[in-house]
Amino acid sequence: MSFLELFFPKLCLNCGKLGNYFCPNCQKKLKPLTKDYCFYCQKPSLYGLTHFGCQKKLGLDGKMSIFYYNPVLKKILKNIKYRLVKEVWNDFSKSIKPEYLYKLDFYKKTGNNYFFQPIPITKNKLKLRGFNQAYLIANFFQKFLNFPIIDILEKIKETKPQAEIKNYQTRKSNIKNAFQIKNNSLTLNSKIILIDDLVTTGATTNEVCRTLKKAGFKKVYLLTLAQG
Repeated sequence: MSFLELFFPKLCLNCGKLGNYFCPNCQKKLKPLTKDYCFYCQKPSLYGLTHFGCQKKLGLDGKMSIFYYNPVLKKILKNIKYRLVKEVWNDFSKSIKPEYLYKLDFYKKTGNNYFFQPIPITKNKLKLRGFNQAYLIANFFQKFLNFPIIDILEKIKETKPQAEIKNYQTRKSNIKNAFQIKNNSLTLNSKIILIDDLVTTGATTNEVCRTLKKAGFKKVYLLTLAQG
């Protein structure tokens, strides 16, 4: 036990058990997503690819998530994002079983030229938190897919947290024109995989994807830890 843990012991964020931030019993309560769904119609789709009839000119080409957003995972992700407990991620990521990630092989089998782009946060928010949780997640996925992590996007508009907004149209207006391309050295044939912790209504994803496709990128996907 470290000196820090002696005075500030780790407690499971779900049940309060001493030991680590995510105890073995609560790890069993994670619910892996057994099927992936089309981003637009929410009907089952192989590897989460957007159905042909749902495709949009500036729209997402596919979406994969690893877990359902149940109450246990909600506590973990909120602690990582809002309580600035970076160590929580370290304990949580160790609990993700390799079999939950086998479907990621789809990206390996469909060629190369893939790049991970974490959904960015504003400079002010990054300064406040000290990290962007999407980059932690991208680093984790990189262990399995070994795709380069890029930083060609920036968030230029301070917005109200999307989780605090229930109405989709209000979410859409809140996030509109919040992102822009910066320092792009990629070819437009590069395939971008956006990385985030959670997807719910998809308003943020839609806006980021629209920004990338308006810049000329032809394929944009989304990979998240959870689907709400």
